[in-house]
Amino acid sequence: MPQDTLVYIVNLIIGAIVAGLMTQHWRTNSDALPIRFWIVAAWTLTAADLMFVVRPAFDSGLVRMLPTLMVTAGHAVLVLAARRTAGRTVNWQFAALVVLLHGLSLLAFLAVPAITSWRTVTNSFLWAGLSLGAALTLWRGPQDVRRIMLLPAIVLAAQGVFHVVRTAMATRAVVQPGTGLGGLVQLLGDLEVSLFMVALFVSVLVSFLRQSNEQLRTALEDVRQLSSMLPICSWCDKVRNDDGYWTRIEQYLAAHRVAVTHSICDSCAATHFTPGNAAAAPTGSPPDKSRPPA
Repeated sequence: MPQDTLVYIVNLIIGAIVAGLMTQHWRTNSDALPIRFWIVAAWTLTAADLMFVVRPAFDSGLVRMLPTLMVTAGHAVLVLAARRTAGRTVNWQFAALVVLLHGLSLLAFLAVPAITSWRTVTNSFLWAGLSLGAALTLWRGPQDVRRIMLLPAIVLAAQGVFHVVRTAMATRAVVQPGTGLGGLVQLLGDLEVSLFMVALFVSVLVSFLRQSNEQLRTALEDVRQLSSMLPICSWCDKVRNDDGYWTRIEQYLAAHRVAVTHSICDSCAATHFTPGNAAAAPTGSPPDKSRPPA
C-alpha cells in the first residue's frame, strides 16, 4: 500500500471519530445549534479523505480533482461556521462561489498541462485565506465568543500560517525545480491534515462543552437564588432584585429563566365564580398588584 494512501486512511479514521463525537454532542444537546456548521465541515473534510483513499482507482482527471474540491468546500464551511458562531450572517452563496472558482482553476490545470505545477500553490494559497478568514471572524466576534472560541481561532490561524509557508515553498519548488522541495511540500501537507483535524475539531468540541458547562453553572446559580429567601414587599408583592430595584415578581422570575403563566386559585375561584357572586366575576385580566390601592 502506498504511503500516501496509508496516511489518508489514518486521516479518514481520525476524521470520522472526531466528526462522530461532535454529532453525538449536537444530538444530545438542544442548545448546541451553532455546532451544526462545524459538524458539516468535519464530515466534509472526512469525505475528502475518503475520496483521497479511493482516488488511485480512477484514471480520470476530473474524478481525481474531486477530493481537492472537497477540501476547499470543507474550509469554506469553516468560514460559515465561524460566522454563525460569532452571530454573523451565514452566506452559503459564498461557499458555493469559492468552490466553483477553485473548480474552474483545477479544470484549467487539466486543460493546460504546462501550468499544472502551480496547482499546489493555488490550493495552499486558497486554503490559507479561508483558514485565516475563519480565525479573524472568531477574533472579531463578541467578547464571549472570543473567550469561548479562543483555542479554535488559534488553531485556524496556525493552519493559515502553515499554508502560507506551504505556498511559499511550493512556489519556490516551481520556480527552482532542482531544490527538491516538491516531495517535502507533499509530505508536510499529508501530515498536516491529521494534526489539523484533531486540533481544530477537538478544540471546537471542548469549546462548546465549556459553553454548555457555563450555561449549566448559571442555571444552577439561578436555582440557588430562587430557592433562597426573596425580599417581597408586604403591600404590593414586588420583589427586590440583585441591583436593589423593586420589580414585579413575574419580571423577576422571567429574568431568571423561569416561565410564568397566570391562573386562579381555588379560593379566588370560589369567591368570584360561585353562582351567588356571578356579578363580582372579573371580566378582564386579574387586577394589577404592581402598585398599592389608593
